[in-house]
Amino acid sequence: MKKILLSTATIAMLSGEIVAAETENTPRTVRQILGEVKPLEHTDAQIRVGYIDWNAEGDTADPDNSAFAVGGHIHLDSKRWHGLMVGAEAYVVADPGLGDDNPDGVNPDFFDADKKGFATLSQAFIDGKWGETEIKIGRQMIDTPHADSDDIRMMPNYFLAYLLTNSDIKGLTLTLGQVDQMGGWENGIDAKKFVPVEKVLGAEASCDGIYLASAVYEGFENLSLQAWYYAMIDIADVVYLEAGYTLPTSVAEFVFGLQYDTAKERGDELLGKIDSSTVGVSIEAGFENGVTLMAAYNSDNGDTGAFGSLGGGPFFTSMEDQTLDAIGQRGDAWMGAIGYDFGGIGLEGLNAGLAYAHFEADKRDAYETDEIDIAAEYAVAETLQLTVAYAIVDDRTDANEDFSQLRLIANYNFNT
Repeated sequence: MKKILLSTATIAMLSGEIVAAETENTPRTVRQILGEVKPLEHTDAQIRVGYIDWNAEGDTADPDNSAFAVGGHIHLDSKRWHGLMVGAEAYVVADPGLGDDNPDGVNPDFFDADKKGFATLSQAFIDGKWGETEIKIGRQMIDTPHADSDDIRMMPNYFLAYLLTNSDIKGLTLTLGQVDQMGGWENGIDAKKFVPVEKVLGAEASCDGIYLASAVYEGFENLSLQAWYYAMIDIADVVYLEAGYTLPTSVAEFVFGLQYDTAKERGDELLGKIDSSTVGVSIEAGFENGVTLMAAYNSDNGDTGAFGSLGGGPFFTSMEDQTLDAIGQRGDAWMGAIGYDFGGIGLEGLNAGLAYAHFEADKRDAYETDEIDIAAEYAVAETLQLTVAYAIVDDRTDANEDFSQLRLIANYNFNT
């Protein structure tokens, strides 16, 4: 894919980081584009400055809130010795005192559970690599369909995980592992703490984390295939399948996506009945003049709605705020977007996009919401990136919980 919405950076596998394979044949969502983790930003060190402003537009009881924050990380890796290396990363987020003095007016997404700055050991791992086999144990960043970094706040998501990958067969990457804890802004409990994943998912009792297995195949020209299985002990079995196909033409380069996601309760059913069956299709067209068009559709035909994720999730229709699983019951969603790369008119590094999506439950009076996203990203230099994203959410139910959200993030990267 030569042109992409909002960003010209290629999503890649970071050195020492185990991620879901993403190539130019992999379909993407607006949420993934806005929240992608770029290799440059998570190599050595980064200073990050952020501002977020949330405003109720309707009858919602939640007060308006905002937050300023500064922070960043420093990452250190040892040299490899007989295939082994160790790595560590410290992450700091601070409140510069420019926000609201009233705690109710402070947006919680940037800070810890007390809406204050914090410091945490975001990564601490041992990594062994021998030929095409890699073992990584400890706190780390991972990007899989149902557990991902979702880097759209001050601190992305991190996981305590034990992962084994192998790519001895050309074009095929196999992964086995366990995900035990989650830290970062979306764990829902305290960003600075690594919390058992079952608690993040909403279970009261403890279980044995999430076991996962995956196969990603890219041995065919212009085609990517991936299959993921998550065994969430006493919660659910989850299967995710995805195919992406790139079709170059004289008019544009097209990327077609097809996905299927299903979840079923298991064991002690700590989250109760779970029955999801979600399908999705997407198309992205990149034109030589810098224009990109995207469209996607998701539908869930299970009894309990699309299954949630530890992060932004895999669904093609995911937006800055709304995702299919937020419906909480059977429903569907569609989205359309347009992006433009200003490099063609001399503004290298500047990309902008507009997206619209509609989310609707089968019982429309229970959930019917529209979202408009306006976003831009400017790579001022190799080390400095600016991102602005504005989301307008229109709740069409009787609750009328409309709101808007503005997010500004600036990153300055230090690289050796």
